[in-house]
Amino acid sequence: MFSEHWRSRLFSVWLALVAVLMVLVLPLPARAETPVARVTLYEVNEALRLKAVRHDDTSELKRRLAQASLLGTDVVAVGPKSVFVTGAFVKADASSAVDLGTGHGPVKGTIQLLTDIDPNRNSLDTLLVTGEIDIRGDLDLTTASVTATAPITGTWRAEYRRERGTYTGIFLIPFKNPFDPNDSKYYYANPGRTSAGF
Repeated sequence: MFSEHWRSRLFSVWLALVAVLMVLVLPLPARAETPVARVTLYEVNEALRLKAVRHDDTSELKRRLAQASLLGTDVVAVGPKSVFVTGAFVKADASSAVDLGTGHGPVKGTIQLLTDIDPNRNSLDTLLVTGEIDIRGDLDLTTASVTATAPITGTWRAEYRRERGTYTGIFLIPFKNPFDPNDSKYYYANPGRTSAGF
């Protein structure tokens, strides 16, 4: 009887291990990312610092540390269950720490979804925060000097809701007309050729 009980217990342990192994080995079902919004933001301020390798020698700069605030009104929600609302306002605060050796660095920040409670009056004090989204990602400045753009990619997560996903974006960097040295205006690349969104 002892050996039967031991054999039965050993079989149960073996069966449990096989079940755990099946859970770990079988692939999870693929989840397609469905676009939820396209958002255009404009940088309204940026605080920039360049950090040296050593505090006493600025000849070898190591990191580009930036904090920026952005505002936008060009929000287009895609799909009926989007956390974004078409025509709503958005405000973003983000920081980045780009390694000057690689041109890449982490980005993190918050996007506030804002609703205008008095659209008859054009004022910031009528904007009500109706949602928040946390973002994390990577800023790529390696293309900045050639294309006047800087791609950003990462993940987003809505606060107090279950929505989450990935995003792609592109920063447009102002540049002078290289063909006309007398032109003092700054220009941007055409954002219509990018596929950015949440």
